Amino acid sequence: MRAVVTATFALAFYGNPTRPQLVALIAQEEVTSAGGQIEPPGIHMIYLPYSDDVRYPEEVHLTSDDAPRATDEQIKKASNLLRRIDLKNFSVCQFSNPALQRHYGILEALALGEDEMPDVKDETLPDEEGLARPVVVKAVEEFKASVYGENYDQEEAEAAAAKAGASKKRKALTDAAAEKSAAHNWAELADTGKLKDMTVVDLKSYLSAHGLPVSGKKEALVSRILTHLGK
Repeated sequence: MRAVVTATFALAFYGNPTRPQLVALIAQEEVTSAGGQIEPPGIHMIYLPYSDDVRYPEEVHLTSDDAPRATDEQIKKASNLLRRIDLKNFSVCQFSNPALQRHYGILEALALGEDEMPDVKDETLPDEEGLARPVVVKAVEEFKASVYGENYDQEEAEAAAAKAGASKKRKALTDAAAEKSAAHNWAELADTGKLKDMTVVDLKSYLSAHGLPVSGKKEALVSRILTHLGK
């Protein structure tokens, strides 16, 4: 294949029109040996992310002194909890594949001419009845109290974490917009009438960097920037 020789690949859209997916088509050369074919020739399709699919996780480097350590009390409560929920004589062979069981159930219903498929128990789901036993609930609550404290409110903590996450995301977006906006001399662009030649993405980067609304058509964005610059 020419793509293999030139070490190139093709970009294409795959999927339905409502949600097209960008993919890379990479050629694979045939691999043979004296014994015959090892790998056939063909095309690999690799899904590619859109820009908003890319995540930049925060890297945290902890030294041995900074790393959180469990207290003896927390270890004791965790051990007690594990003893309460331990599966005796556990083996993966005890659990059937739920997808296969549904498949076999459909085949059975078709073979026997039944109108309804037999109920299939998904044994991989959590044992809600077992987890609701008083001894287990007590062990869970004691462990949570040892980690978070007696007055810990999970809903309140989750709401605070969500608010902090949203604030952090907004700051990251604003910082990125400010960095992109700094690449242009906006006052000069306004004076020379070249703001209208900028892309909508560039105009929105300026507005985002200065905490201004980014809604509206291009003319509205340009007018908003001129007003902010006092032009």
